[in-house]
Amino acid sequence: SEFQNEDGEVDDPVLEGVEIACIAWFTGELAVRLAAAPCQKKFWKNPLNIIDFVSIIPFYATLAVDTKEEESEDIENMGKVVQILRLMRIFRILKLARHSVGLRSLGATLRHSYHEVGLLLLFLSVGISIFSVLIYSVEKDDHTSSLTSIPICWWWATISMTTVGYGDTHPVTLAGKLIASTCIICGILVVALPITIIFNKFSKYYQKQKDIDVDQCSEDVPEKCHELPYFNIRDIYAQRMHAFITSLSSVGIVVSDPDSTDASSIEDNEDICNTTSLENCTAK
Repeated sequence: SEFQNEDGEVDDPVLEGVEIACIAWFTGELAVRLAAAPCQKKFWKNPLNIIDFVSIIPFYATLAVDTKEEESEDIENMGKVVQILRLMRIFRILKLARHSVGLRSLGATLRHSYHEVGLLLLFLSVGISIFSVLIYSVEKDDHTSSLTSIPICWWWATISMTTVGYGDTHPVTLAGKLIASTCIICGILVVALPITIIFNKFSKYYQKQKDIDVDQCSEDVPEKCHELPYFNIRDIYAQRMHAFITSLSSVGIVVSDPDSTDASSIEDNEDICNTTSLENCTAK
C-alpha cells in the first residue's frame, strides 16, 4: 500500500524507472531479432516471439492514453481497457522458457500430449457432472447443508475430484458423505491414469532437451573440416611398385638372378612403373 496513491495507481519513481528500463531492453531485443530474422513469417509464428510482443504492448498503450487529454469519454474507456492490458505483463515470465530446460520440456510435453490432456479433461468433466447431480439430490433437503444448488455442487465436485478439497462446501448427510468418498476415490483414479502417460513423455522430452543443451555447449568446430584430402605420394608409389614387381615375378618376367637383367630392361621397367603409378594416382 505504501507504493500506491489514492487512485490505486503505482506512482513510485524507482518502480517507474525499472519499468522503463525493462521495456526499453525488451523492445530493443525484439527489434534486433526482428531485423535479423531471415523469414518474418516464421518469426511471428514462434510463440515466444508473440509473447515478447504482447508483453511490451501494454506499456506503450498506457503511455499513449496518458499523454492524451482525459476529457473525452472514449479516452476514459480506453484507459480502463489499458488497465486490463497491464495484466498481460505477467506473460514476461514466460520468456524464461528460452533459458529453462524444464519450461521448454513442459511446453513440448503439452504440445505433444494434447490427446492425453483432452482425455483427462473428459474424465474429469464426466465425473464432475455425475457426482454434482448425485450430491445435490441427497443434500438439497437438508437445511444445514451448503450444497443447495447445482453450480455449488459443481464447484464441490471439481475440488473433490482434483483432490484439492478447500472445505468451504461439504456434505452433512450420511448418503452425501458416501457419495463424497466415492467421488474422491474416483478422482484419484481418473487423475492418476492419464498423468502417468504425460509424465513419461515429460521425462523423455526433458532428457532430450538436456542432451541438446549439452551437445550445444560441448560442440567444437573441427579445424580441418574445409581442408583438401592429404595423400602421401611416396607411400602410394612404393605400394604400386611393390605390387607391380610382384605381378612381374608371378609371370616369370623378373628372375631371381640379378646378373641376368641388363640395365636397359631395368630402365624400361622403371619407366613403365612410374607411368602406371602416376596414372593410378591421377585416377584416384
